[in-house]
Amino acid sequence: MLLSLFFFAAPTLAHAQATPKVVTLAKDQKAPFAGTLLNPAAVAHTIAEKEGVANQCKLVQEYVEKREKTKCDLLINIASARLDASKTAYDSILRIKDKELERLSQVALSRPNKYNHWWFAGGVVVGIVTSITIFYASVEVVN
Repeated sequence: MLLSLFFFAAPTLAHAQATPKVVTLAKDQKAPFAGTLLNPAAVAHTIAEKEGVANQCKLVQEYVEKREKTKCDLLINIASARLDASKTAYDSILRIKDKELERLSQVALSRPNKYNHWWFAGGVVVGIVTSITIFYASVEVVN
């Protein structure tokens, strides 16, 4: 694998070390160096292809940036909508709770507890019955 990498990299390294030379030749003139000769149309095609690839790369980059920004905006909008819905639900529950507390307060105030004498009488009766039961149990234990 390392050997195949060397075979692919070696021509690139050799080509990278050569200095570029540009010479304009007239018809039937001998070239001063060995290499590839391009006519003006081929040079224009090469330059246009390079610019086209650069423009395509720029368009792809802009597309990806806009797509990712749109995704982020969508996620932010979804989170914002969820937050708004949660706030609305919380406010509704709070209003319902406050109304129920007010209703229960009105119910409690409209029916005041006027049975204090019955509670007192019941307490006295329970106390007397308890005292008699304890006295009876203690007399039975002694006998």
